[in-house]
Amino acid sequence: MQSKTSFFNMALFKKNLSRTWIVGLLYFIALLLMNPISFVLTMADFDNSWYVESGYTREIMLYQHMQYVPKSGIALTVAIVVTGITFWFLFNKRDNYMMHAFPVSRKSLFFTGFTTASLVSLVPLVVNSIIMTIVAFVEKAPAIDAIWYWTLIVAVTTELFISIAVFSMMTSGQIITSVVFYFIFCYLYTLMEVAFRITASFLMFGMSSALSDLDSTMLTPAFFISANCGVNAVVDTDDYGKLIGFSYELTGAKYLAIYAVAAVVITFIAYMLYKYKKLETVHDFIAVPFLKPVFTVGMSFFISMVAGGFVAEMINAAKTLTYSTKFAIAIVSAIIIGCILFYATQMMIEKTVRVFSAKKFLYCAGYSAAALVVLLCLRLDVFKIENKVPNANDVEWVGFNCDYAMVFTDEDEIGTMIELHKNFLEDKKELRDVNVLYSDVPGNSFTIKYKLKNGKTIVRDYSVVDTESEEVSAQYVAATEPILDFVNSPIQIKEHVIGNIYDDCTITEMSFSGYLYDESLEDYYSTYVDFDYLTDREKQEKFARVYEAVLKDVDAGKLFTTSFGTDYYNNEDQLYNDFSFTIQNKKTPYFSDTDFFWGYEYANSYVRYEQSIYVQLTRDCTNTLQALKEEGFYTDDEEILTYGEYNQRMGYDYY
Repeated sequence: MQSKTSFFNMALFKKNLSRTWIVGLLYFIALLLMNPISFVLTMADFDNSWYVESGYTREIMLYQHMQYVPKSGIALTVAIVVTGITFWFLFNKRDNYMMHAFPVSRKSLFFTGFTTASLVSLVPLVVNSIIMTIVAFVEKAPAIDAIWYWTLIVAVTTELFISIAVFSMMTSGQIITSVVFYFIFCYLYTLMEVAFRITASFLMFGMSSALSDLDSTMLTPAFFISANCGVNAVVDTDDYGKLIGFSYELTGAKYLAIYAVAAVVITFIAYMLYKYKKLETVHDFIAVPFLKPVFTVGMSFFISMVAGGFVAEMINAAKTLTYSTKFAIAIVSAIIIGCILFYATQMMIEKTVRVFSAKKFLYCAGYSAAALVVLLCLRLDVFKIENKVPNANDVEWVGFNCDYAMVFTDEDEIGTMIELHKNFLEDKKELRDVNVLYSDVPGNSFTIKYKLKNGKTIVRDYSVVDTESEEVSAQYVAATEPILDFVNSPIQIKEHVIGNIYDDCTITEMSFSGYLYDESLEDYYSTYVDFDYLTDREKQEKFARVYEAVLKDVDAGKLFTTSFGTDYYNNEDQLYNDFSFTIQNKKTPYFSDTDFFWGYEYANSYVRYEQSIYVQLTRDCTNTLQALKEEGFYTDDEEILTYGEYNQRMGYDYY
């Protein structure tokens, strides 16, 4: 038997291996399927594939393959499985007392177990990478740096998660609770942030999309490593999918170094917890005394905060509440639910229902007071969340979305939007209650989205009502009308709704559908004209004349305008007729405001030189309608009808 002062015990190591080797084998098989076998299958008929014709090489294929092989997800799973099996004895009274009765120090037990978990996790990984390297040479795809950098990422991530798993094992005397704690610790920061954001989306002015701009941070490694550490392969193609450029980068090395240090620190803390852990804590919900109040307060506060916001939102859905009333309901609900959770948590920790004492009551009162302070801080916007408007120097672009999406990248336009946003927030007290103050006034909503230069986004959503209503106050109009004046400017509509090539383009396609009613069918039929008898040049000349009329209606404020009322969905004004056209400039790429606003720039990263535009016409679009008639798209004014007229004729009851 080795010395009680030794860090490692061979007999114990062999015993641990006898219980965990099957996990290592299964892990190795999974890695084989994900890496070498998957890549071999991909390359099976590579020489006859579309990739070769498009200019891809075997090396490029391997870089792309390694880019998408899972990293943190597999490490997260393997770490807790191996660690749980290795330290299983801590959760069974008989095994726990027996293991600690042997002449083996806790130091040996801990570090031998840690070494076992590490080797069972890392050996399959390294062997897999060796096989993958051989496969790469056989396939003539020598992207060896990508293979081994991926291996390094998974190795560091695995050690980090093993350290967290061991820490979790030391905090509880129950295996299931330890596993739950493991996942809580791995996602703790994100869980807390999500709780605050959900509450903010329920209660705070402009924050209904608070969850949409959630970013990963280093405090949530499961998300952060996948997003920021890996093989980043960039393929540039032309309009026909042909390869015109390739580059790659091995990202996140500095983060891996930080995580490696963090793994060492967490492992040391876990060892210290184990060193002083009492044997009788087996089967205890929480085995570490100082974590009991932390867990109690944390669970009570975050769950009750979200629950309180949910209660207020449910009541608000049934009957629209003022901002202050909604917050008051949320605060009262959160404190009541928090107190219930406080005592329920105490019952789980102490394994008894006898937790109602003067001491516990004082603790609960103290918790309630602290929770009240935090919730009041949210109500009073102490942290300036509702009023947050970024500095213009930090903004890459500003997006505005109401009836149409617009993205402003020009410095002057960014500055203008920021000032308009600040002016809007000056009337916040009235604006956050518009749905109550002006419940009978038609309304709408709009979104302002800031894409910052550091990659983060800030999104704010606001409910508004018709600025032209006689019921709204002068202060409300002063806060909202400047926004409408800016986005309804003809130049802004042309640049951002039609597109950046609006003044230098060819109209390659145009479609208009007139409708006439057929008494025998009791339905409308389309009178669409395709102009197939014309040459492409003649068509484009015809389309261009209609397009000029469209621009005239834009200048007259009749097309693509935004309203804070319900004009965009007004069945009495909007025409049932379909009208669309395609603009093209073969030299200037088209900038899609809609794609950038909604984040589609990555999904649609290819360069395009044309865009189809759908136009919602009204009877007020006299220039466009006259041009369409003159150019033969329709001949009879009866072919023009509104949604209301269509619904009424068809017998629908919502006209």
